[in-house]
This record gives sequence, C-alpha cells and structure tokens, in this order.
Amino acid sequence: MAALNKTIQMFQTITKGISMYKQIILAAAISAGVIAGSASANTGVINFTGAISSSSCDFNVAVDGVVSPTGVVDIGTYKASDVTNAGVFGTAKNVSLIPDPASCDVVPAAADASVSIIANQTDASNTDVLTTADSVLTNAGVQFTLASGASVINRGGVQLSSGSADLDASGAVNFIAQPYALSSSVSAGVIGGAVSYTVAYL
Repeated sequence: MAALNKTIQMFQTITKGISMYKQIILAAAISAGVIAGSASANTGVINFTGAISSSSCDFNVAVDGVVSPTGVVDIGTYKASDVTNAGVFGTAKNVSLIPDPASCDVVPAAADASVSIIANQTDASNTDVLTTADSVLTNAGVQFTLASGASVINRGGVQLSSGSADLDASGAVNFIAQPYALSSSVSAGVIGGAVSYTVAYL
C-alpha cells in the first residue's frame, strides 16, 4: 500500500536574471520566519493519509507522454516580458501518474479511482495555484488541475471514472500544469511547487 502514497517535487524552472539582491532578501525573509516560528505556541497539526485500494502499484510521472525519471516536471523558462496579465501563461504541460504494470498486484485496467492531491502552499485567492517562498519575489506559481480542468488540490478524495479525461482506461491519472502569474507583473526567479498524491483504485 505504501506505493500508493508518494510525494513528488514538481514544476521547477529558473528564469534568467535573478539578482543577488533578491537572493539576499529571500534568505533574510526565510531566517526571519524561522526565528518567529521558534517563539510560537506549542501547538500544531498532524495530517494522516492513506488508502484502501483494489490494486497496489508504483507510479511513474510522465510529462507530455514521456516518463520523467526524477519525477520533476519542467514547465519551461520564460521572460518577465512574456507576462502582461494575471493568469496562466506559457505552455501547458500534460502530467500523468502512470501505474507501472510490473509492480501492480492487480493491473488497474478499467477501474474507477479516487485521487487525493495535497499541497502545503497555494495562492490565497486561487487554490488551484501552487506557490513557494519564491512566489513572493516572482509573483508566479503553477496552476495544477485535473485534465478536465476540475480542481483537485486539497479537495480530499476526488472520484474519477475510468475512460474519462482524468482517468484513462489503463489507470493513468491525468492533470494539466501551467505557469500562472499572480499579478500583471512578474520578476525573475524560480517558479516551483510540490504536491503529495494518493491514488486508490475502486
């Protein structure tokens, strides 16, 4: 069952021209956050995730049909001048979680599924957009939805029907990832994000 619950580092790209000044400001901001956190109350949240599935498989991350050996989705390099409005920009990437038949105890062909996508950081006004600490500098993140365009981040177990755009007959779960400008002006820096996924075949 452990194979159904994974974490992927996704959507990492670097736009040329980030200045040392911006890097220093970022480091200072992170340090300040650590110091502030150490003085907080002794409370917190523990999250648990898992699944009961009719099939247990390892998954490969594929980008536009090509398996990414590292599980990283490269969404490209862009110029700040490519962005003139808030919203998606650049090239959308087709991202799939493909079950490895050799690792499956039962091949999940034609099976419906439930998928849970968890992200620790998203944009406050658009929770489909993954962000990182660098988003404060770049004003950019990554919009990540199911292939149909339906929201999936932090929505709990989303039910998918086999043969749909989001879940093909082979058991692959399909998504769309695309750079997203949080404002009409972006700055040079890293666009990134990460999600954890759990897939349960029904």
